[in-house]
Amino acid sequence: MTHQREKWIAGGILLVFLVLITFPYLVAQSASDETRIFGGFLLNPIDGNSYLAKMRQGYEGSWLFKLPYTAQPGEGAALNLYYLFLGHVSRWMGWSLIFTFHAGRVAGALLLCLALYGFFRRMFEESAARLIALALALFGSGLGWLAAGFGLFTSDFWVAEAYPFLASFANAHFPLGLALQVWLVAPLAQGQSIGPRLATGTLAVAALLSMIYPFGWVVAAAVSAAWVAWLAWKRMAWKAEGLRWACLVVGGAPYVAYSLWIVNAHPVLAQWNAQNLTPAPGVMDLVISLSPALVLAIFGTLVILRKKGARALSMLGIWMIVGVVILYLPFSLQRRLISGLFIPVAGLAVFAWQQFQSISRRHWLAAALLLLSLPTNALIILSGVQAAREQDTAVYVFGDELAAFHWLDEHAARDSLVMAAPDSGLLIPAYSSARVQYGHPFETVDAAARLAEGSAFFSGGMDESEATEMMSAKGVDYVLYGPREQALGELPVLDRWQIVFKQGEVQIWAPGN
Repeated sequence: MTHQREKWIAGGILLVFLVLITFPYLVAQSASDETRIFGGFLLNPIDGNSYLAKMRQGYEGSWLFKLPYTAQPGEGAALNLYYLFLGHVSRWMGWSLIFTFHAGRVAGALLLCLALYGFFRRMFEESAARLIALALALFGSGLGWLAAGFGLFTSDFWVAEAYPFLASFANAHFPLGLALQVWLVAPLAQGQSIGPRLATGTLAVAALLSMIYPFGWVVAAAVSAAWVAWLAWKRMAWKAEGLRWACLVVGGAPYVAYSLWIVNAHPVLAQWNAQNLTPAPGVMDLVISLSPALVLAIFGTLVILRKKGARALSMLGIWMIVGVVILYLPFSLQRRLISGLFIPVAGLAVFAWQQFQSISRRHWLAAALLLLSLPTNALIILSGVQAAREQDTAVYVFGDELAAFHWLDEHAARDSLVMAAPDSGLLIPAYSSARVQYGHPFETVDAAARLAEGSAFFSGGMDESEATEMMSAKGVDYVLYGPREQALGELPVLDRWQIVFKQGEVQIWAPGN
């Protein structure tokens, strides 16, 4: 295959990828009407709206992050800088927050596609192998579609940071972070030295990655350290890689160290960090979620680690092994270290495919590998389209509800506290500068207690005196009562409160004069 033809095919793969991660959102947006408006998120709207709330802080001019779902967040900290930056971009360009979010998501996905193509060009000399690896890495996933038939819900349906497709479908910082991570772990050409330009580039990319996705930097640093150690053990040229690893560490360590310090030293962020637990998936879950590519990848790793001269390909085996090891370190945020794990698995699977000499067998194996790896992501796309057709309230906002949020944004003082149902509490900081008593399972400090209070307030678990006392103690400025609150129960009697906004089924109450 000529280089020009390979580039055209790779370009076609990239185009299809970008279309697939975009068109479900266009379908969902087109399904909006006056009564229900698409909220902008088809996968994990809980975190999606939290990103929008972070962007709003940037839109309002802040470069310091405060927990948007906590009544008393304390002083701001230099965290979530990428979403704060996107908020500033939204204000500078006059774009809506949700448009800016998706523009950043698609741009990050494009950079990830280009990074993966460059990465696999270094791994494989054969054009067919490069293209299959690119297609598998971009579109592939695990056997969750098959496990779902047995009642299992495996990680390939929701652990977005492990898979390029899911990462690019979910949010803006995962695909960009993965693109930078791939660039950092890509091995240097054999005999290549590291000059000022490459050193400066590595420092800059590492610093950027540490701010956009610190866990991606941790993975890149760990994999690169293991790579240097492997080269030294095999008595291969390692000094240039060692210098590049040093640049990677120097570039990213300061911000990662700051992040670790601030989330433990800050009195409010420390409470958030204590409940921010993301354990690794179980071993069987991981195996299912990475197979069938994992089966071939294990075979490919064994071949590579025994094969002399497979310098660049050794990086794939090291990345996969190190990635699995660090995933199960005793650490409260284990799952975050799964970042990009499917990428080396896909590359190793393609290397194993290359070991088959029969052309017909290779064709059948490539077809089977791709066909078995695609259905999970196909189901994710279809579920998004189905949610759009049904105007699912998990991803759609009621029109009257949205009007209420806009009223809060225009009339409520900044950081006003709103009592609302949990589902409404998720949305309010994304559409206004108000805060909520509860809105997010992690970003609301003491989330379980705040959730119980909110549920009791709207479900009849509090009488008038208890409700009034609770709101007075917490400094509640407004009470929202709309469809999501009505689903919980009736509004308590609010003596000395009055309706300050009413549209359709949605009311906003505030203390009377």
